Amino acid sequence: MMEVRAEGLGRCAGRRRILAGVGLALAPGAVNVVLGPNGAGKTTLLRLLGLLDRPDEGDILYDGQRLGALDRRERTRLRRRCGFVFQAPLLLAGSVEDNLRFGARLRGLRPAAAAIGGVLERTGLAGRERQDARLLSGGEKQRLQLARVLLLDPELYLLDEPTANLDPLSVKSIETAIAALARAGRTVVLATHNLTQARLLSGRIAFLQDGRLVQSGPAAEVLGHPLSLDIAEFSAAGNILEGRLARRDGSTFLDSGPLAVEVLSERGAGRAAAVVRPEDILLSAGPLSSSARNSFRGTVAAVADLGALLALTVDCSGVMFTAFVTPASCAQLGLQPGRETTLTFKATSVHLLPLD
Repeated sequence: MMEVRAEGLGRCAGRRRILAGVGLALAPGAVNVVLGPNGAGKTTLLRLLGLLDRPDEGDILYDGQRLGALDRRERTRLRRRCGFVFQAPLLLAGSVEDNLRFGARLRGLRPAAAAIGGVLERTGLAGRERQDARLLSGGEKQRLQLARVLLLDPELYLLDEPTANLDPLSVKSIETAIAALARAGRTVVLATHNLTQARLLSGRIAFLQDGRLVQSGPAAEVLGHPLSLDIAEFSAAGNILEGRLARRDGSTFLDSGPLAVEVLSERGAGRAAAVVRPEDILLSAGPLSSSARNSFRGTVAAVADLGALLALTVDCSGVMFTAFVTPASCAQLGLQPGRETTLTFKATSVHLLPLD
């Protein structure tokens, strides 16, 4: 397993600073997600980690070796331990097998037919060896690009938005292959702005905003306890309420429009934002007898099918919440647009972000 650590990475394009002071340690043998909006610097970071570009500032350590101390031959040897899957597939004229063998030939490898069949099987392209690569669909081309890297069996995989704008079958095939790489002990860096994919695959998350590392750590920590409003807006599925804190009857509340949300906070005044994850909200036909301190009546505005779960949008006096429920619970409660329901969550489930 390759261990990689970045220290104070900076990268400029002319006078524009693309990355500034980025420092992070990748979890070896796991999927490391680089999350953030478009233009955050995700691709630039991957290109630096993959030795495709040189940093203008800082350094990168690979298994304890500093990149800046390596000569050209050592850098080439290190680059061959990395595999890069670009957002836009880079394929050559010829068959699927021709594309696979060309990349291997550049590394001095002569893969057996069984090895080629194996990577095509893993990427959902079994039996396509003789097909013209240029006639593949967009999703199939991206899967072929991943298969080409899998054939090289690098220690570090760098995947730049590998499922962007792909069909569901291709997305599933690529996500399955990524999860298998981590189980096999490979270190994976996945740049994406797909929050669902980040939750599904990630062991650790690094969140970039405007070229700076805002927060990094275990996925549950970054997504569940964001340190900034940028991350909260990116990850909380819309359950962000801004308002002012106030102390009443020994408790702290966030007054947000018509709602007073009880929170746990040492601050008793000032502007703040409350973040409530959809999975921490319970829906019921009426008020519950429980320790949860926040209970609001609302009307179901919309229902979205997420597969194993349904996402319900609930209008509580003009404040919209998203809550996750199972299809069985939704049917049992008769939840559908226009139906009233009670929305309940604990004060301990509210993550508070000061705004001043």
